[in-house]
Amino acid sequence: MFNQPIEFDHEDEPPRFLRAQALPYPDLQRVWTRVQLTPFAGHPELEMAILDPDGHAVAVMAMVDVQFTYVSLTMHLKEPRPGESYALWLRLTRDHLLLDQRIIPFDLVFVDRDEAKAEAEELAWAGRGVVIAPLPPDEDIPDPVFDDPASFDPASFDPSPNGNL
Repeated sequence: MFNQPIEFDHEDEPPRFLRAQALPYPDLQRVWTRVQLTPFAGHPELEMAILDPDGHAVAVMAMVDVQFTYVSLTMHLKEPRPGESYALWLRLTRDHLLLDQRIIPFDLVFVDRDEAKAEAEELAWAGRGVVIAPLPPDEDIPDPVFDDPASFDPASFDPSPNGNL
């Protein structure tokens, strides 16, 4: 009963990312990702990828028919490069229409969870992260992470130490 998704019959605007975090575990081989979406009536699809310092996707997750506005999961890195700049790439779509897309830079260093959670609650989320401009709805959605990973440069972003959006 308490873990059932809340169904909305009407949405004022299409869903978008409200906040997101990428927090490396102490072993630096796993990254805890937290994503919160605005309320939605129609269930979107969520794609996530962790990009290494060279811009290559090193962990990927795709979720269809997302039921909840909060998603929390762990992504695994096969060959982590401690201390280097990574990025969490997020894309939200519905019916093949790009709704929102973000890149959240983070350093592959451990940040205490309690400290990161406390800081996350105080952040002004709307002004954080890098917004990637949506495409016109009649075009195919290109995939910058997988089509041309070399074009992404995590060093060009100003990463926060704890990977917050």
